[in-house]
Amino acid sequence: MIHIACNIDNNYIMQCCTTLESIMYNNKNEQITFHIIAFQLSDEAKNMITNEVKKYHQTVFFYQYTPSATLPTFTSAHISLAAYLRLFVADIIPENIHKIIYLDCDIIVNGEIRGLWDINIAEYAVAAVEDMWSGKPCYYERLNYSSKFTYFNSGVLLINLDVWGSSHIGQVSMEYAIKHASSLIFNDQDILNALLHDKKLLIPFRWNVQDGFLRRKRRIRPQAIPALLADLKHPIIIHYTGHRKPWLYLCQSPYQGLYLKYQDMTDWKGIRPKIPMSWKIKTVIDKTLYLFHLKLQKYDYKNCVSL
Repeated sequence: MIHIACNIDNNYIMQCCTTLESIMYNNKNEQITFHIIAFQLSDEAKNMITNEVKKYHQTVFFYQYTPSATLPTFTSAHISLAAYLRLFVADIIPENIHKIIYLDCDIIVNGEIRGLWDINIAEYAVAAVEDMWSGKPCYYERLNYSSKFTYFNSGVLLINLDVWGSSHIGQVSMEYAIKHASSLIFNDQDILNALLHDKKLLIPFRWNVQDGFLRRKRRIRPQAIPALLADLKHPIIIHYTGHRKPWLYLCQSPYQGLYLKYQDMTDWKGIRPKIPMSWKIKTVIDKTLYLFHLKLQKYDYKNCVSL
Protein backbone atom coordinates (compact mmCIF):
# COMPACT_ATOMS: atom_id res chain seq x y z
CA MET A 1 0.00 0.00 0.00
CA ILE A 2 1.29 3.44 -1.00
CA HIS A 3 0.08 6.40 1.05
CA ILE A 4 -0.12 9.85 -0.56
CA ALA A 5 -1.17 13.10 1.11
CA CYS A 6 -2.28 16.39 -0.44
CA ASN A 7 -3.48 19.55 1.28
CA ILE A 8 -6.00 21.70 -0.55
CA ASP A 9 -8.87 24.14 -0.22
CA ASN A 10 -12.17 24.48 -2.08
CA ASN A 11 -10.48 26.50 -4.84
CA TYR A 12 -8.17 23.65 -5.84
CA ILE A 13 -10.54 20.75 -6.52
CA MET A 14 -9.94 20.55 -10.29
CA GLN A 15 -6.19 20.67 -9.72
CA CYS A 16 -6.33 18.00 -7.01
CA CYS A 17 -8.39 15.68 -9.22
CA THR A 18 -5.98 16.21 -12.11
CA THR A 19 -2.99 15.31 -9.93
CA LEU A 20 -4.74 12.22 -8.55
CA GLU A 21 -5.82 11.18 -12.06
CA SER A 22 -2.21 11.29 -13.29
CA ILE A 23 -1.08 9.16 -10.35
CA MET A 24 -3.76 6.52 -10.72
CA TYR A 25 -3.58 6.34 -14.52
CA ASN A 26 0.14 5.56 -14.41
CA ASN A 27 0.00 3.26 -11.38
CA LYS A 28 -2.93 0.94 -12.08
CA ASN A 29 -1.18 -2.05 -10.51
CA GLU A 30 -0.64 -0.31 -7.18
CA GLN A 31 -2.88 -0.05 -4.14
CA ILE A 32 -2.96 3.62 -3.18
CA THR A 33 -4.62 5.42 -0.28
CA PHE A 34 -4.99 9.17 -0.63
CA HIS A 35 -5.15 11.43 2.42
CA ILE A 36 -6.71 14.82 1.62
CA ILE A 37 -6.13 17.47 4.27
CA ALA A 38 -7.93 20.82 4.43
CA PHE A 39 -8.95 23.54 6.87
CA GLN A 40 -12.46 22.95 5.58
CA LEU A 41 -13.78 21.20 2.49
CA SER A 42 -17.32 21.26 1.13
CA ASP A 43 -19.31 18.05 0.70
CA GLU A 44 -19.43 18.77 -3.04
CA ALA A 45 -15.64 18.93 -3.19
CA LYS A 46 -15.30 15.68 -1.26
CA ASN A 47 -17.74 13.96 -3.60
CA MET A 48 -15.84 15.13 -6.69
CA ILE A 49 -12.56 13.80 -5.35
CA THR A 50 -14.13 10.56 -4.13
CA ASN A 51 -15.69 9.91 -7.54
CA GLU A 52 -12.33 10.48 -9.23
CA VAL A 53 -10.59 8.00 -6.93
CA LYS A 54 -13.36 5.39 -7.25
CA LYS A 55 -12.79 5.24 -11.02
CA TYR A 56 -9.59 3.33 -10.28
CA HIS A 57 -10.91 1.45 -7.22
CA GLN A 58 -8.54 3.28 -4.89
CA THR A 59 -9.19 4.72 -1.43
CA VAL A 60 -9.43 8.28 -0.11
CA PHE A 61 -9.76 9.74 3.39
CA PHE A 62 -10.48 13.37 4.27
CA TYR A 63 -9.14 15.26 7.27
CA GLN A 64 -10.15 18.66 8.62
CA TYR A 65 -7.42 20.36 10.62
CA THR A 66 -6.92 23.80 12.12
CA PRO A 67 -3.57 24.75 13.72
CA SER A 68 -3.77 26.08 17.26
CA ALA A 69 -1.96 29.32 16.37
CA THR A 70 -2.32 31.99 13.70
CA LEU A 71 0.36 31.52 11.04
CA PRO A 72 1.91 34.25 8.86
CA THR A 73 0.29 34.82 5.46
CA PHE A 74 2.18 34.18 2.22
CA THR A 75 3.77 36.97 0.24
CA SER A 76 3.00 35.10 -3.02
CA ALA A 77 -0.65 35.41 -4.04
CA HIS A 78 -0.72 32.00 -5.77
CA ILE A 79 0.10 30.15 -2.53
CA SER A 80 -2.81 29.31 -0.22
CA LEU A 81 -2.61 29.14 3.56
CA ALA A 82 -3.52 25.47 3.06
CA ALA A 83 0.15 24.96 2.14
CA TYR A 84 0.95 25.08 5.85
CA LEU A 85 -1.01 21.90 6.47
CA ARG A 86 1.85 19.67 5.30
CA LEU A 87 3.72 20.74 8.45
CA PHE A 88 1.14 18.94 10.61
CA VAL A 89 0.88 15.72 8.62
CA ALA A 90 2.28 13.60 11.48
CA ASP A 91 -0.38 15.01 13.81
CA ILE A 92 -3.16 14.19 11.33
CA ILE A 93 -2.37 10.85 9.69
CA PRO A 94 -3.14 7.68 11.76
CA GLU A 95 -0.21 6.40 13.83
CA ASN A 96 -0.14 3.01 12.11
CA ILE A 97 1.13 4.72 8.93
CA HIS A 98 4.89 5.26 9.19
CA LYS A 99 5.71 7.13 6.01
CA ILE A 100 3.83 9.06 3.38
CA ILE A 101 4.40 10.83 0.07
CA TYR A 102 3.27 14.43 0.18
CA LEU A 103 2.41 16.11 -3.15
CA ASP A 104 1.36 19.62 -4.07
CA CYS A 105 -1.59 19.77 -6.44
CA ASP A 106 0.16 21.70 -9.21
CA ILE A 107 1.87 18.44 -10.10
CA ILE A 108 1.59 15.68 -12.68
CA VAL A 109 2.94 12.18 -12.00
CA ASN A 110 3.79 10.85 -15.44
CA GLY A 111 5.13 7.45 -14.47
CA GLU A 112 5.41 4.82 -11.76
CA ILE A 113 5.65 6.22 -8.26
CA ARG A 114 6.86 2.98 -6.63
CA GLY A 115 10.49 4.05 -7.03
CA LEU A 116 9.87 7.10 -4.86
CA TRP A 117 7.90 5.17 -2.25
CA ASP A 118 10.62 2.51 -1.89
CA ILE A 119 13.39 4.97 -1.01
CA ASN A 120 14.77 4.09 2.44
CA ILE A 121 14.36 7.05 4.80
CA ALA A 122 14.76 5.21 8.08
CA GLU A 123 17.67 7.49 9.04
CA TYR A 124 16.09 10.71 7.76
CA ALA A 125 13.16 12.97 8.56
CA VAL A 126 12.37 13.56 4.91
CA ALA A 127 13.52 12.90 1.35
CA ALA A 128 13.19 15.74 -1.15
CA VAL A 129 14.55 17.26 -4.35
CA GLU A 130 16.79 20.30 -4.41
CA ASP A 131 14.93 23.54 -5.09
CA MET A 132 15.31 25.44 -8.36
CA TRP A 133 16.63 28.46 -6.43
CA SER A 134 19.17 26.54 -4.33
CA GLY A 135 22.07 28.49 -5.84
CA LYS A 136 21.07 31.79 -4.22
CA PRO A 137 23.29 32.61 -1.19
CA CYS A 138 20.63 34.87 0.31
CA TYR A 139 18.44 31.84 1.07
CA TYR A 140 21.01 30.47 3.51
CA GLU A 141 21.74 33.86 5.02
CA ARG A 142 18.02 34.41 5.59
CA LEU A 143 17.49 31.00 7.22
CA ASN A 144 20.83 31.01 9.02
CA TYR A 145 22.38 27.72 7.95
CA SER A 146 25.28 26.69 5.71
CA SER A 147 24.76 26.38 1.95
CA LYS A 148 26.56 23.01 2.06
CA PHE A 149 23.19 21.55 3.14
CA THR A 150 21.43 23.04 0.08
CA TYR A 151 17.76 24.10 0.00
CA PHE A 152 14.99 21.65 -0.95
CA ASN A 153 11.57 22.07 -2.54
CA SER A 154 8.61 21.12 -0.34
CA GLY A 155 6.20 20.29 -3.18
CA VAL A 156 7.23 16.62 -3.25
CA LEU A 157 8.21 15.05 0.06
CA LEU A 158 8.72 11.49 1.25
CA ILE A 159 8.05 11.93 4.96
CA ASN A 160 9.18 9.75 7.85
CA LEU A 161 6.07 10.14 10.02
CA ASP A 162 7.71 8.48 13.02
CA VAL A 163 10.51 11.05 13.06
CA TRP A 164 8.14 13.96 12.45
CA GLY A 165 5.91 12.77 15.27
CA SER A 166 8.68 12.21 17.82
CA SER A 167 10.27 15.56 16.86
CA HIS A 168 6.91 17.37 17.10
CA ILE A 169 7.49 19.03 13.73
CA GLY A 170 4.04 20.60 13.70
CA GLN A 171 4.47 22.38 17.02
CA VAL A 172 8.10 23.33 16.37
CA SER A 173 7.12 24.69 12.94
CA MET A 174 4.46 26.94 14.47
CA GLU A 175 6.93 28.27 17.00
CA TYR A 176 9.50 28.92 14.26
CA ALA A 177 6.94 30.64 12.01
CA ILE A 178 5.83 33.01 14.75
CA LYS A 179 9.38 33.82 15.87
CA HIS A 180 10.84 34.28 12.36
CA ALA A 181 7.81 35.60 10.45
CA SER A 182 9.72 38.58 9.05
CA SER A 183 12.38 36.38 7.40
CA LEU A 184 10.00 33.92 5.71
CA ILE A 185 9.38 34.22 1.97
CA PHE A 186 8.37 30.67 0.98
CA ASN A 187 6.73 30.15 4.34
CA ASP A 188 6.22 26.40 4.85
CA GLN A 189 9.17 25.55 2.60
CA ASP A 190 11.46 27.94 4.47
CA ILE A 191 10.36 26.48 7.79
CA LEU A 192 11.06 22.90 6.71
CA ASN A 193 14.49 23.81 5.37
CA ALA A 194 15.37 25.71 8.54
CA LEU A 195 14.36 22.76 10.70
CA LEU A 196 15.35 19.76 8.55
CA HIS A 197 18.25 20.89 6.33
CA ASP A 198 20.59 18.45 8.12
CA LYS A 199 17.98 15.68 8.49
CA LYS A 200 16.98 15.25 4.86
CA LEU A 201 17.92 12.93 2.02
CA LEU A 202 18.33 14.55 -1.38
CA ILE A 203 16.78 12.43 -4.13
CA PRO A 204 17.09 12.56 -7.95
CA PHE A 205 15.63 15.53 -9.80
CA ARG A 206 13.25 13.28 -11.77
CA TRP A 207 11.03 13.14 -8.68
CA ASN A 208 10.30 16.88 -8.76
CA VAL A 209 11.03 18.56 -12.09
CA GLN A 210 10.32 22.19 -11.25
CA ASP A 211 9.65 24.85 -13.86
CA GLY A 212 12.98 26.57 -13.21
CA PHE A 213 14.84 23.38 -14.15
CA LEU A 214 13.48 23.68 -17.69
CA ARG A 215 14.67 27.23 -18.29
CA ARG A 216 17.80 28.44 -20.02
CA LYS A 217 18.88 30.39 -16.93
CA ARG A 218 18.98 28.01 -14.00
CA ARG A 219 19.43 29.15 -10.40
CA ILE A 220 20.41 25.86 -8.76
CA ARG A 221 23.93 25.15 -7.53
CA PRO A 222 26.23 24.92 -10.59
CA GLN A 223 27.68 21.60 -9.39
CA ALA A 224 24.18 20.05 -9.51
CA ILE A 225 23.50 20.89 -13.16
CA PRO A 226 25.09 17.74 -14.75
CA ALA A 227 22.87 15.46 -12.64
CA LEU A 228 19.87 17.65 -13.40
CA LEU A 229 20.41 17.49 -17.16
CA ALA A 230 20.68 13.70 -16.98
CA ASP A 231 17.42 13.43 -15.02
CA LEU A 232 15.58 15.76 -17.38
CA LYS A 233 15.79 12.97 -19.96
CA HIS A 234 13.56 10.79 -17.74
CA PRO A 235 11.20 13.06 -15.74
CA ILE A 236 8.53 11.37 -13.66
CA ILE A 237 6.99 14.16 -11.57
CA ILE A 238 6.41 17.50 -13.31
CA HIS A 239 5.93 20.38 -10.87
CA TYR A 240 4.43 23.57 -12.31
CA THR A 241 6.05 25.93 -9.82
CA GLY A 242 5.51 29.68 -9.84
CA HIS A 243 2.39 31.68 -10.68
CA ARG A 244 2.12 30.69 -14.39
CA LYS A 245 0.08 27.55 -13.74
CA PRO A 246 -0.87 25.20 -16.61
CA TRP A 247 -4.59 25.92 -16.19
CA LEU A 248 -3.92 29.67 -16.77
CA TYR A 249 -3.34 31.43 -20.10
CA LEU A 250 -0.05 32.83 -18.77
CA CYS A 251 1.54 29.37 -18.71
CA GLN A 252 4.49 28.89 -21.06
CA SER A 253 5.69 25.53 -19.74
CA PRO A 254 6.79 23.02 -22.40
CA TYR A 255 4.69 20.52 -20.44
CA GLN A 256 1.40 22.45 -20.33
CA GLY A 257 -0.07 20.04 -22.88
CA LEU A 258 0.79 17.11 -20.62
CA TYR A 259 -1.13 18.70 -17.76
CA LEU A 260 -4.18 19.31 -19.96
CA LYS A 261 -4.04 15.67 -21.12
CA TYR A 262 -4.69 14.50 -17.55
CA GLN A 263 -7.17 17.29 -16.83
CA ASP A 264 -9.18 16.05 -19.81
CA MET A 265 -9.45 12.64 -18.11
CA THR A 266 -11.41 14.29 -15.27
CA ASP A 267 -14.81 16.00 -15.08
CA TRP A 268 -13.08 19.18 -16.25
CA LYS A 269 -12.46 17.85 -19.76
CA GLY A 270 -12.12 20.60 -22.35
CA ILE A 271 -12.02 23.48 -19.90
CA ARG A 272 -9.47 26.06 -21.02
CA PRO A 273 -8.66 29.59 -19.88
CA LYS A 274 -9.91 32.53 -21.90
CA ILE A 275 -6.92 34.09 -23.67
CA PRO A 276 -6.93 37.92 -23.92
CA MET A 277 -6.21 39.40 -27.33
CA SER A 278 -3.17 41.20 -25.90
CA TRP A 279 -1.64 37.84 -24.96
CA LYS A 280 -2.37 36.37 -28.39
CA ILE A 281 -0.60 39.33 -30.03
CA LYS A 282 2.36 38.98 -27.64
CA THR A 283 2.62 35.27 -28.48
CA VAL A 284 2.73 35.96 -32.23
CA ILE A 285 5.36 38.68 -31.79
CA ASP A 286 7.50 36.45 -29.55
CA LYS A 287 7.37 33.56 -32.02
CA THR A 288 8.47 35.88 -34.81
CA LEU A 289 11.36 37.19 -32.73
CA TYR A 290 12.41 33.63 -31.84
CA LEU A 291 12.26 32.61 -35.51
CA PHE A 292 14.68 35.37 -36.55
CA HIS A 293 16.87 34.90 -33.45
CA LEU A 294 16.05 38.39 -32.20
CA LYS A 295 14.95 37.12 -28.80
CA LEU A 296 16.06 34.15 -26.71
CA GLN A 297 13.45 31.65 -25.60
CA LYS A 298 12.89 31.34 -21.87
CA TYR A 299 12.93 27.52 -21.91
CA ASP A 300 15.76 25.14 -22.78
CA TYR A 301 13.76 23.06 -25.25
CA LYS A 302 16.69 20.86 -26.28
CA ASN A 303 16.66 19.38 -22.76
CA CYS A 304 12.86 19.00 -22.56
CA VAL A 305 11.84 15.53 -23.70
CA SER A 306 8.61 14.78 -25.52
CA LEU A 307 6.08 13.33 -23.05
